[in-house]
Amino acid sequence: MTSGYDVIVIGGGFHGLATAYQLARSGVRTLLLEAGDIGSGTSGACGGRAQVCEGHLDELNIALVRDGLKLHESLQEELDFDYEWRKVGLLLLLREEGMRQLWLERSAVLSRAGIPTEVIDIQSLQEAEPYLETQGLLAAVHSVEGTLNPLRFAHAYARAAARCGAKIQGHSRVVGLEMQGKRVTAVKTVTETYAAEKIAVMTGSWVNDITRMAGAEFPIKNTHAEAFITEPVPARIFNNIGVADSYETIYGSEQAVALGIVPEPDGSLYLAEAVAQTEELHSRSTAWGLAAIARAADQFYPFLRKVRVTRSWARPTSIAPDEEPLVGWVPQLENMFISTSLLETITAIPLLSDWMARMIQGQPTPVSLERYAPSRFAS
Repeated sequence: MTSGYDVIVIGGGFHGLATAYQLARSGVRTLLLEAGDIGSGTSGACGGRAQVCEGHLDELNIALVRDGLKLHESLQEELDFDYEWRKVGLLLLLREEGMRQLWLERSAVLSRAGIPTEVIDIQSLQEAEPYLETQGLLAAVHSVEGTLNPLRFAHAYARAAARCGAKIQGHSRVVGLEMQGKRVTAVKTVTETYAAEKIAVMTGSWVNDITRMAGAEFPIKNTHAEAFITEPVPARIFNNIGVADSYETIYGSEQAVALGIVPEPDGSLYLAEAVAQTEELHSRSTAWGLAAIARAADQFYPFLRKVRVTRSWARPTSIAPDEEPLVGWVPQLENMFISTSLLETITAIPLLSDWMARMIQGQPTPVSLERYAPSRFAS
């Protein structure tokens, strides 16, 4: 057995890497284990959007988004790594009167909370996006969010954590846990066994694969989301584009498209996302998904019909029954912490990772995270 660690973090995505960094910078002996390459799961496959206005409107979520976004302004310097952070306009297209009324109310709440958001008319939308086909649209939601390179963001945290003393270990799939009563005493990979005082499971959709080894399971479900990227094209899309009813579309159907377009700095376009409800966790693209995204995008930007796709991918995303994150200690166990199913991960993680590291060390957090406690699903 390898000499013990204070904390073993399982999962090399945004949750795990950022928390490992926060722990290591506090002097905690930290080991991070990732089954594949660092950032190779759902984190590295996302569009890199730091979303600001599409999540829940409770005080906790708004604080995580608002204050997390501010931290990004200095985080590249803190981590000493350029992850291509930039601010960009966001336009969420409105197609139904009921949704327009809903977003008028949401915009007022968000703006009062320090996240400026407004509903703009068709003329303003056309001025912002002159190549957009506006037939069938009523208006749009406008805000300003952030974008980054997700793989560089993951590696920024990995490098910073390693500089602070954490051991970051890819290609180390966890195959078992050693237990004494209600405590996890060691983590087994194919080649090594590592002793630890505490375990933090941050594997996203795969969280139950680890917690089941200790006799715990949570009622999360998974969606399978597909996306693709195009060849570089002349600048004809000037904001991040989405549909205002994306969550309602995704979670109200077994198979649906919630269009999202992110113009990349090199001129290519990230287009997402075709979503299917499934319990199978895989990264395969489908003929249905790619064609459905293309049809949705062509409807609003006809010039895309002649643009070539260069690569595609897919990834699973987890969601809890109440659509709230699971962040906190596993109630059946004495020393296992989990974090999964956060809706606006990129925006919130600079702040949330600090709070999670404090919780793991037994320290108080500035704001209670009891709302996200896994104990709400304890039987």
